[in-house]
Amino acid sequence: MLIAPSILNADNMFLGEQIQEAVDAGITRFHIDVMDGHFVSNLSYGPQLVKDFKRHFPNVQAEVHLMGDKVNEMVPVFADAGADLIEFHYEAVENPNQIGSWADYLHRHGSRMGVALNPSTDVKVLTKLAAKIDQALIMTVFPGFGGQKFLPDSAERIRAAKEVVDAHASRPGRRVMIEVDGGINAETAKIAQAAGADVFVAGSYIFGKGDIAGQVKELTAALTEEE
Repeated sequence: MLIAPSILNADNMFLGEQIQEAVDAGITRFHIDVMDGHFVSNLSYGPQLVKDFKRHFPNVQAEVHLMGDKVNEMVPVFADAGADLIEFHYEAVENPNQIGSWADYLHRHGSRMGVALNPSTDVKVLTKLAAKIDQALIMTVFPGFGGQKFLPDSAERIRAAKEVVDAHASRPGRRVMIEVDGGINAETAKIAQAAGADVFVAGSYIFGKGDIAGQVKELTAALTEEE
């Protein structure tokens, strides 16, 4: 179980302080949404933020979620910026057969790779990707803006995605992590976890209530409590 707060919902005027508060509460990975205003209608961070993040928090993972359709241009730039994991959208790639090559590229550059799937994309596309990727991001909202509600069919999609990646990971013992992003709170995180999710992106839930440490503690407790 891993909680990866999305800094999209943090206060940009106090971003460093809020990241530090989450780190002090036990967070070891942050989710950095990069939006190009075209693939999705919002705009956000660039590679300089990732460089700054890794300079100030070298022992904390920077997970970059590319929501842009210029994958060929964006991936190398963010790899060079120091991202620990880069995930781009299956829907943004003109030729899905190239995804495996990007995984090889990122592994050579010391990064891990994930593929993100929009709610309308069949998780069976992971069948040919599971042997290469490190993580599958199952969007539980339509991407672009924080604060949306967890879609009701998400648990079924998470469960199906886990079955696919477990069956096609290529060798015994290799595990492809399942990440969920969108509408995650203490209740929906437990639903996603029961369906097979490993990594939980929470933005407004962590940063939107004025008590970052308290929200991290609450979400952690929800995901670790015994049934």
